[in-house]
Amino acid sequence: MKHFRLSLISFTVLCASPFSFAEDASVEVLETLSFKSSASKDSYAAKPSDAGTKFTIDPMRSPKNVQVVTSKVLKDTNAQRVSDTLAMVSGVSALNPMGGFWDNYSVRGFNTDQTIGAVSLRNGIVSNLGLSASRDLVNVAQVEFLKGPEAAMYGAGDPGGTLNVVTKKPEFTAKNELSLRAGSHDQYRASLDTTNALTDTVAYRLGIAYENNHSFRQDVKNDRLFIAPQLKWQPNDATQIDYDSEYSRIHSRFDRGVAAVNQQLGVIPRDRFLGEKADGLMTMNDMLQQLRLTHRWNDTWTSKAAFNYKNNTWHGYSSEAFQLLNARGDLNRERRYRDYETTSYLVNHDLLGEFATGELQHKVVIGTTFSHLNIDNALNRYRVRGATSQDQINIYQPIYGVALPQQLRPVFHIDETQLNAGLTLSDFIEIDNNWSVLLGGRVDYYQQNYKDPVSQTSGKQNFTHFSPRAAVNYVFNDHWSAYASVGQSFHLNSGLSRQNQAFDPEKAWTYELGAKSKWLDGAVTSNLTLFHVNKENVLTTDLSDSAYMVATGEMQSRGVEFDLTAEPIDGLNLKFVYTYTDAEVKKGDNAGARLLNSPKHMANLLVRYDLWQSGEQKIGLGGNVQYVAARAGNELDNGFDLPSYTVFNMNAYYDINRDLSLQLTLNNAFDKTYYTSSLKDLWVTPGNSREVFLTANYRF
Repeated sequence: MKHFRLSLISFTVLCASPFSFAEDASVEVLETLSFKSSASKDSYAAKPSDAGTKFTIDPMRSPKNVQVVTSKVLKDTNAQRVSDTLAMVSGVSALNPMGGFWDNYSVRGFNTDQTIGAVSLRNGIVSNLGLSASRDLVNVAQVEFLKGPEAAMYGAGDPGGTLNVVTKKPEFTAKNELSLRAGSHDQYRASLDTTNALTDTVAYRLGIAYENNHSFRQDVKNDRLFIAPQLKWQPNDATQIDYDSEYSRIHSRFDRGVAAVNQQLGVIPRDRFLGEKADGLMTMNDMLQQLRLTHRWNDTWTSKAAFNYKNNTWHGYSSEAFQLLNARGDLNRERRYRDYETTSYLVNHDLLGEFATGELQHKVVIGTTFSHLNIDNALNRYRVRGATSQDQINIYQPIYGVALPQQLRPVFHIDETQLNAGLTLSDFIEIDNNWSVLLGGRVDYYQQNYKDPVSQTSGKQNFTHFSPRAAVNYVFNDHWSAYASVGQSFHLNSGLSRQNQAFDPEKAWTYELGAKSKWLDGAVTSNLTLFHVNKENVLTTDLSDSAYMVATGEMQSRGVEFDLTAEPIDGLNLKFVYTYTDAEVKKGDNAGARLLNSPKHMANLLVRYDLWQSGEQKIGLGGNVQYVAARAGNELDNGFDLPSYTVFNMNAYYDINRDLSLQLTLNNAFDKTYYTSSLKDLWVTPGNSREVFLTANYRF
């Protein structure tokens, strides 16, 4: 790193508006301070991948807000899954984790699909169509959230933003890392990440992780296996073929969390399990196969093709809170058997070109996509309202395994097929050294077929949707840029109306204004964004028959996001995020209601500092503090709130030598009782109690 001298006046300007920034030769230079400049390779500040535009573009010139959780953040926070990264990104909050089986989150207040989870990207390819297991991070280089609608590039998705997971790649130099972790409540993990060359043109990478975990929750446990073999073949300088596969298997007791009593939390302990031990463990299997081909035709045109196959199965029994009967604490439960499966195929080809027309520099994407998704979800259930129900438990003195219902009746058997063909055209235009414009759009053609033999209903529809996007960026100087963007997104609605007709898709318009800054050669970066989102065609209850839905609801979200990463001096890394979100239902049965699990205020500060170093030995301390404001705990927003909370986590590091390091992690240091998410007042997910983990990493 080179030294950089910054005057006190310049330091004041760092906090000023970009419009007031200008050199003034008459200003007297006062006493100077000495800082180290430029972000280190291993820091909290990193450039996003090319997922947003398909090209590697300087973030200061790109009219997009892409927030990156770097490999160093993943390491310093001891993150193992995507859910561990959510607090590190503005505008992203936790949602119902479906008993711990999948990653679920909201971006800018909007919930993802509560039936099959969120659509996400893997290395810029739509890989997670349908159900997906909660993702292990052993083979992940960084996690990105592409803020705003991505329909103009990737088709159907959520208006708040899209998750992109960037995986580690096979390398031709041998690298191996073994990690062992043990922690509170009998939680154990072992992982291996290894890569090397097989020949002069072929390299491999293998990521393996196994966990055997109990929990602070009584009788809740799981074991997890993740295997990710990868191959890379470079037959010549112009061509590369990648084969990736991932397999996840989860065995876990299904856990809906605690119940509020008369909308009051804390009446029963946070560790009280209200499910049923005799239900055993549910099983989820998740398989991904991906083949990618990259070929550079010449200096200006490149083809990127991909084939993606994804299959997920989920089955098993669960007993879930249904109705609190009386003040004695007798709780009706509903016993369920799920037999879910989703299968998807996707073929994608992007033709990337760079050329000039006069003084304008173009980066063009012409993309074609064909995909097939089949959803085959069957649910059987025992549920009886009132005191005659067999499946009861007392929330104050639970006794398990009493009169467990055996006769479960079919509730639904969804057999839905979604066929899609999409054509994308995007052009990133650099007008001059200051101005750049992003124009794009995508046409999607869908065939949607739906049938349910249980209700003896079926329906289908064909439709075409155009998703436009336009954005402009202006670079004021080396330190400031600003952008504005507008775009539309859409999301398919499943099911049938009372007239046995398929629903029109949800549609949303998103408007953004943003400013970016960069200081000390990238050692300090920030992003401030104002957003406004309107979503329509949201499913809401049919007033003529509450058993059916109609696509007439409208939602709105608007707010401010701020992200800051800094490495002002060697050894000190900071990451701060803050979000204000005002999200509510604008039209529907519960107009005026706040959106579920959407806090108005969220903030998180992550700090890590290297205290001492001698040769290869190094000791560091770090931690983060997270604040989440109160939020609606029921979709109807009927007065039940999840209370605000502040949680402190701490970390300590000891690098013994180049190859061996130890990490001590203390989560929820003050043992705060808090609640992360809910679907209703009887299904509330409590945050973890105080936990201590010791991790050993050995590189060889």
